[in-house]
Amino acid sequence: MSKVILDKNDMASFLSGCTQILNDYITSTERENQDQILNRKGLAEYFHVSPNSIDDWVNLGMPYIQLSKTKRFSTKSALKWLHGHEETKQNKKRPIHVINE
Repeated sequence: MSKVILDKNDMASFLSGCTQILNDYITSTERENQDQILNRKGLAEYFHVSPNSIDDWVNLGMPYIQLSKTKRFSTKSALKWLHGHEETKQNKKRPIHVINE
């Protein structure tokens, strides 16, 4: 096993860098968990899907807010709706095939 030996200045610099990385990560996570109100294109970018996918989700019942002619979406509401529509392999019903021998 190799060891790295740092003097006091290098150790302080290393710890400062680690602290900054952790603070940046915490800040970005907090920002992601905040509710945002987005338009169709913004929500598509948020979920990394096409705007047409957002239209499909709206047709399936995803909640939105109608402001004048524009639909707006709450990221928290959209996430909650998506989690309610998660499927697992266990949730899918497989057809039963009867084979007569």
